Amino acid sequence: MKPGLAAAALALSLLMVTTAFASADIADPGSPTYTNRMLNGFVTPTVSPGELVKFSFNITNTYDDNASIMQGMVLTMGVYKYSTQEGTKDVNSSFKNPPKIDGVGIEESRQIDPLSPGETVRVDVNIETSTHTPGGSYFSQSTYFMRFKLTFHLGTNLTPILLQSKGYFTDEQWNTMVSFSANQSIVNTTYMHDLGVNGLLPDSAFGIKIPIPKWPLGVLIGVICALCFLALYYFVLDNPGKYPRLEKRFYYLRGKLSELRSQLKDRGRK
Repeated sequence: MKPGLAAAALALSLLMVTTAFASADIADPGSPTYTNRMLNGFVTPTVSPGELVKFSFNITNTYDDNASIMQGMVLTMGVYKYSTQEGTKDVNSSFKNPPKIDGVGIEESRQIDPLSPGETVRVDVNIETSTHTPGGSYFSQSTYFMRFKLTFHLGTNLTPILLQSKGYFTDEQWNTMVSFSANQSIVNTTYMHDLGVNGLLPDSAFGIKIPIPKWPLGVLIGVICALCFLALYYFVLDNPGKYPRLEKRFYYLRGKLSELRSQLKDRGRK
């Protein structure tokens, strides 16, 4: 084979190999096809102030290429908004007695082990609250919103991938990026990529509710029982001879009550 032809064949072979490797790259790793199912299986409890919130969810490698291993993953999560029927507040450094992730602060980052395509890992988060943590009112449950940010390298993709949820965008950024038409959301992916974000993750939430005291229920039950007894008492005494056994017991009770009142009056005069 002539040297020129050999060189051309070698170049063509290298090009084919390079193309084969490049084909393993995911063209749009932030596509909703992948990101909508990446965080799933949320357990979002509602607790009383002072109790521990056992918040958990799955991270799944939703990419279908065998070379698309998610590695170098860093998951950042934080409590960022407090909401009741009366309104909402940002959970930040000025928010008093906020829930604390692992008892440390309102935000935490964790390193996640590499995930092969289709593999899932469970993330368990303990969020501590105090008796002074805002929890709405007796009749209005409060909701704390959680936001997520996930960075990783994927297979042969050279650049890191960043996915994040609504809570990590400003209101201006979110309103510019997402619009709603006919009950469908439309994402301006060009603007999102300009912000350095490849795709969107869902927010989540958990609840804190002040428990209703039990003593009002006890008082209500007591009042109802007393009214039922008085109704039966006057019905029996207004119908003499119909219920002799009950009538006898009620007259006996009336006598005892009269005797007790007399004793109390005598004590008051001494």
